[in-house]
Order: sequence, then C-alpha cells, then structure tokens
Amino acid sequence: MISYYRKHKNKILNLSLKKIYSYFFLNNIKKDSYYYYLKNLLYQFFVFKNPNLNNQNFINDLDSLVVHRDNYQDLSVTLEQLFNSEFKIDDDIESHYKSNEKKILLKFIIYSINTKLIKRKYVDIYDFAINQIKDPLKILEIGGGMPHGFIYSYWKRKKSFFDHIHYIDANLLHSDFVKWYFQNNNISNSIKLYPAAKTPKIDNIEFNFIFAKDIFEHLDDPDTLIEDIISNTTNSKTLLCLDLEHKGAKTVQHINPNLPILKKKLENNNFQVIKKFDEVHIWKKMQ
Repeated sequence: MISYYRKHKNKILNLSLKKIYSYFFLNNIKKDSYYYYLKNLLYQFFVFKNPNLNNQNFINDLDSLVVHRDNYQDLSVTLEQLFNSEFKIDDDIESHYKSNEKKILLKFIIYSINTKLIKRKYVDIYDFAINQIKDPLKILEIGGGMPHGFIYSYWKRKKSFFDHIHYIDANLLHSDFVKWYFQNNNISNSIKLYPAAKTPKIDNIEFNFIFAKDIFEHLDDPDTLIEDIISNTTNSKTLLCLDLEHKGAKTVQHINPNLPILKKKLENNNFQVIKKFDEVHIWKKMQ
C-alpha cells in the first residue's frame, strides 16, 4: 500500500486538490444559489406529477446524489455491449435516451451547482445578446436540454428581457419539466418535441436570438438544421449562438461529432463570428 501511494502520490494529490477546489470554490448549494432555486422548481414539478411526494425526502435525496456524484458510474451501455452480442445502439437510439432520461435530467441539475460555469456558458451569452440586440429577445432554444441561460435570466430579470421563447428538444423528462416551468410562470412560449437524435425543422418561427449548445453532434442530420437556421434568419439583428466545435470520436450519443464543417455553410452565407464564449460562438449575418 505504501509503495503504491509513493508511486501514484502526485496523481492522488492532484485528484484530491481538484475535489477540494471544486467543493469550496465552484460548487454553490446555498439558499441564495441557482441550484437551490432550481431544486425547488424541480420539487414543485414532481409534486405536480405526484402530489404525495415528500418534500424533505426529495430534497435530501437530490442533495445526496449531487454531492456524491463522483461516486457513481453509468455502466449500462458498456454492460449491454459486453453481455449482449446483439446489442446495436444505432438500431434504437430513442430507447437508449428514454431509458436514460432520469440520468440526463440529473446531469443537467448537477451543472447548476457550478455558478461560474452556468454564467460563463449560458448566462453571459444571454446578457451579451440582450445588450447587443436591445429589443426584447424572441428566443429559439434548440436541443440544449435544461435551458439554464433562460431560467437563470428569468430568475434574476423576470419578464423584462424577452418577448417569447420557442423551445425545441427531445421528448424526454427534462422537456416535461420545461413545459411545466413555462406554464407555471405564465411564460409566453411554444414547444416542439422530437424523437431523440431526429433533426428538428425550423418552420414559421419568429426569432432574433438562437441558442443551440450541445445539440448538433446528437442529430442524425445536423447539415439540415444549420441550413434551416440560415434560410430562416431574416432579421439583421439576429444573433446565432452556436456550439460547432469538434466533439471528438463518434459515440453512442455523439453520432455526428465533426461539427466545424458546418461553419463553412455559415461563412458562405455571409455570417461572421462577432464574439466567442468558450465553445459557443456568436454569429451574425453581415450586410
């Protein structure tokens, strides 16, 4: 044991330091945090689905899952591939997503404890668009799961920053929550839900702000989506906030990871990047 520690001391210390830093400086679960706000919304949503739900049990169980998230590992796909020789995820990817919809929801919830991440990858982009466009946002959120940028902005700004939100995503548990959230807060909205991995159509939607992060790589035909976005962008003020960075090797969920090729379609139609927020770039059509 001692020899093992000596051999791997630096790696062990590095992992420990990362956990310590994450716990004290990144994770925020206090009563004034976004996570606390979202957690209570989720409790209300699940009470709506199950009126007998116990508040304290729900809160304690969710907190425990979030705090101890590093102790869990999802082996479902690996085990299927190992013990089921006929398993082919491409044959029924929708069933794969549906069977994992609770894990997907939990993943979106876990994001919310890192306020710096939420602001940098979602809220700062909304703030930039609000300041740049100046008119109330007509929002089109495509496939990002939990619309953290909108929910956080609505929490802080209420209705002062937008006119309407159109939400497009897979027909999974998190989209049920979003539908309830819009209705519960009387938010002007429209929703289109599609089977997981199927490319949505952009038809008859008025927008001046698109937010599409973590979506193109999951689709069976991302070229069609980018072409729809281009052809439907008619307002000169419209901002396209798109994540088109390469997503590595092809995986069960990343079925089309080579996204930079989509940038060429935007460039060929006179779109230029005017701002970058990590992997999300802000595109605008030049006159």
